[in-house]
Amino acid sequence: MNISNALYYNSVSPEKISNLVIDIILGFQETNIRKVIYFDIFILIPFYSYSPAQVEFKRLRFDPNTSFQNKIERHPEICANIELRYIKTVEFIKFGLAYALQNQLITINDNLEIELRSKSKIKDKKIFNMARVFSIKTTSYLYNFLKVDIDAI
Repeated sequence: MNISNALYYNSVSPEKISNLVIDIILGFQETNIRKVIYFDIFILIPFYSYSPAQVEFKRLRFDPNTSFQNKIERHPEICANIELRYIKTVEFIKFGLAYALQNQLITINDNLEIELRSKSKIKDKKIFNMARVFSIKTTSYLYNFLKVDIDAI
């Protein structure tokens, strides 16, 4: 295996994905607008995997009334090719969620809401900021806005 393959497989390891899930949960908890739904994870991680989106969310002055509009709706280029990234990452995200469940890092209730089992610290500020902004909108709004097919999951 060459170095580029090793780096790629490290970036999609279940442990790495589970850490991203934890940061997403922390972002949603910070805003206290709504809880993370299982399907939110499948939108946020592909969105996070796009470099221009990471640059846009490095720093964030959060406002629940305008953040989604300012960061996402006014910059449609950061949503480019999300459908392709969405389809490619579904299986990796499932493994990451299974890893987090198996290691008792998270729980998923009957309403598919994901919660942390213990306190945790933010490891990746960019995805934390993305989660804060995405928590403003409902899951169905996000899927319709980004035009991705929920049936791929």
